[in-house]
Amino acid sequence: MKTSSIDAILQKRRIIITCGTGGVGKTTLSAALALRAACLGKNAAVITIDPAKRLATSLGLGELGDQPLDLTPQLRRAHLKLKKQGLDISTECKGTLAALMPDTRRTFEAFIHSLNPSPAVTDQILRNPIFQIFAREFSGSNEYMALERLYALNLQKRFDCIILDTPPSRNTLAFLDAPKLLTRFFEERLIRWLVLPTNKIVSMGMKKALGVLEKLTGSGFMTHLFDFASALFEVQVAFSSNLKKITELLESEEVGFLVVSAPISGAAPEISHFIESIENHGFHFDGVALNRTLGYLRKGRTDKRKKPNQLAFQILDALQDREAEVTRQLQGVVPAYFTTLPELARDVHSIEDLIHVATAFDSINR
Repeated sequence: MKTSSIDAILQKRRIIITCGTGGVGKTTLSAALALRAACLGKNAAVITIDPAKRLATSLGLGELGDQPLDLTPQLRRAHLKLKKQGLDISTECKGTLAALMPDTRRTFEAFIHSLNPSPAVTDQILRNPIFQIFAREFSGSNEYMALERLYALNLQKRFDCIILDTPPSRNTLAFLDAPKLLTRFFEERLIRWLVLPTNKIVSMGMKKALGVLEKLTGSGFMTHLFDFASALFEVQVAFSSNLKKITELLESEEVGFLVVSAPISGAAPEISHFIESIENHGFHFDGVALNRTLGYLRKGRTDKRKKPNQLAFQILDALQDREAEVTRQLQGVVPAYFTTLPELARDVHSIEDLIHVATAFDSINR
């Protein structure tokens, strides 16, 4: 059964994860969703792991930190101002709004502490130079740490609505498979070979390879690698248990996925792939938001008396025709909520701008 409005989704889910390719306004819409939830009376937070740091820009901030930044006072001032200016806002905005951008290293450190190893093991991991490389460079660690941050916030029960803005990707699996990718690290034969007592005898070929590594990376590299692998191996059971809990959360009725796209050629097949990926993981797909649309503008305005404007109107008509075809295709493949949001005349750089975006959900679909 299709959900009729974005508000119904916000009421149904505790957590909404937005996904989509880059350049479609996903981060802005994520912030707008959290803002709309706050205006519905919820204690809302938006989390981003977008490396471009667009969330801070959309909120009119210089930067965001690892801890939730309370934006409720700014939201209420902006809400009251726009209401006085005549914007159609029916709610009183009694909820709260916060935003954060997790720091991968700090989240990783908190994660290691949460696994409750002995103080000696914790110190061994965090002080090891290999940890610095692992936390910064290992494929999937940034995405997994975002899920850890999401899980930790959910446990706190401070927020009853959390919007997670994922990194831009043409493949949903790049984000959804991050936990499995990191888990696989613990199961790799190399790590087991490094730490299991039965594997003390190293082949000549491996000794030679490791020797080359040590020459390239500096004296002490192999000692640090052995120590790091051994310490991680000790927390493997706790890690696996934590991973199971995160997976159970993502599969629960509390969490829904919203795909954000733009009205461009190839959008329908791409969105179909997103939907298939989400459902194949056993997650709940809630709908599609087609952003930056032009369908709300009136067509056929070419004025023959104003020849300089003819080309511009022809281009606009062509874009609207393409958009109408994309919309038609999507309405045939999206088995859930579907909405379109208009292209804005300017970039979003403040909470006031975000309120306009938040109120646009469903407004041109009524």
